Amino acid sequence: MSNEITQVKGCEFTTDELQRFHHYYKYDWAAAGLVSAPVGKRIQHFVETVDPGIDSNRLQEWLHTMGIVDESEKSEQARLYERFENFDFAAAVGFNQMLADVYATDDVSKHGVGERMDQAKAQYYSDNIEPLVYSEYKEYKEVNAPKPVCPYQDLWDPKGADKESADTNKFANVRTIDIAKLLDPDNVDVLTIGAINLFIDAAKTAYDQKYFAVAVVNSRCNGPEPMFLPALSSTGDCPATLKAAMRLQIELRNLNKTKPLVFFANGVVDTSTLGILMSTVDIVTSEMFCVSIGSVSQSSQKFPLSALYDWAHLSNHQAKVSKGTAEYIMCSPDLVLRSAEWSTLGLGIGFVSHRKFASGMEQILLAASCPPPHTRDALRKACAVESVYSGPSKINVWEQEISKYFAPLADGKTVLELADELRAVKAPWAEKYVVFANAKESNNVAKARVAGMQRVRGMEYSQALALELSAAIAWTAGTTEETKLFSRNIPSLSDLLSENTHATPEPQRNGALQSEVAGECPFAKMYRKNPERFKHVNLGSIADHHSLDL
Repeated sequence: MSNEITQVKGCEFTTDELQRFHHYYKYDWAAAGLVSAPVGKRIQHFVETVDPGIDSNRLQEWLHTMGIVDESEKSEQARLYERFENFDFAAAVGFNQMLADVYATDDVSKHGVGERMDQAKAQYYSDNIEPLVYSEYKEYKEVNAPKPVCPYQDLWDPKGADKESADTNKFANVRTIDIAKLLDPDNVDVLTIGAINLFIDAAKTAYDQKYFAVAVVNSRCNGPEPMFLPALSSTGDCPATLKAAMRLQIELRNLNKTKPLVFFANGVVDTSTLGILMSTVDIVTSEMFCVSIGSVSQSSQKFPLSALYDWAHLSNHQAKVSKGTAEYIMCSPDLVLRSAEWSTLGLGIGFVSHRKFASGMEQILLAASCPPPHTRDALRKACAVESVYSGPSKINVWEQEISKYFAPLADGKTVLELADELRAVKAPWAEKYVVFANAKESNNVAKARVAGMQRVRGMEYSQALALELSAAIAWTAGTTEETKLFSRNIPSLSDLLSENTHATPEPQRNGALQSEVAGECPFAKMYRKNPERFKHVNLGSIADHHSLDL
């Protein structure tokens, strides 16, 4: 849309007047020392020093039309309602106790929730601050609503424009973990062992009963390609980094069992850290969110096996995902998952535009301040209210091809057999897969991913994590052959994680959780020690037994 201001039908002001009035509105009042000056003084300064030809009476009429009036002209009623609207309810002691009623119904429309929220705020304000009648306030707002006579109001009107960042500190009942504050200042592009350990420490503090929910954010998500969750460090001791990342993943999943854990992913997530992100499905994204999961991406070739269990059990999520979708994603040479695909796969709970992400985050965090047992329900309903359509998914259009060519990979077909089939298709999309199949590096990534998913589908969760971790360590050491990566003689998860250089006494938060993290379930341990003993057991029939699966 052009920035030129023009007069249209129904507008009471001429084109020339609109141009001048917008110039007045955009004027740098801070430089003139008039930020807090009354409207009358601002108009006088503007007419005398900037635009002597402007009609001050018409300018004041335009400002009145837009609801911009001098403080001295406001009635006592207007001042009361302004104080009410400017009151910080997020920091108001006891207001969160009223939130359960706001989200108690199935009506999650923006109007319905907004109406109930306004009523709750008015009741709290009237009971604790100063008398206010909600019905009178609502009537006043309807009568005095600004008239949208200017066709280009959105060019100057701050309504709807987001603040630069959310004020997460005012939500006392939400433990906010800011990734930006965990990263090494000299190495902000990677997640080092030190940063991961700080993340673990922060997660442990969130078990405190004063916190009803946990929010993971990144205050440095800015610029054209903001990074939300950077890559695991590939320098130094890679096995130690992978073990630390696995401990963090387990810690977050345990935490999510006790209270809601929500990620506000307003930026890029590296493929190597997907296991950390997928510790919860309460993920809010924006158009800035993306994951370059394709097998030709540099990160995929360094750490290709992150979140194998989650991908293998993609159909367990709320969305209806066709068989073979995970294989299609894992084998794609250049696929970039964005918010639309993430939502289609059932891996997130909402999409908020980048322009309104900070304000939307504050509304969701206010709902997350609702006391248990209503916290998770309130948070998800608030997210539904703030969310908008994320756009069409690139995955849905390939359902027929996924079912025909990629679904058999889940039943044992190999990547090489897939490539042979696609050579005969003679279509541009198929030729792309054939090209990647001929490239050694991307071919190895796809074969390892498919073989890994085939293996973990029959495993108990902690055993699957052990397989993923041992394979990832072997991969970084140069092993790419899938039969060696996914050997049947793998150590238990507790044995793999035993070399803990970040050892701190674990508080006895929950005995059951501690025992699950410490090792495998009894059946998994017996199976690992003697697989032949259980040859007659149908592992598919016990697939629901996932000790750490959320």
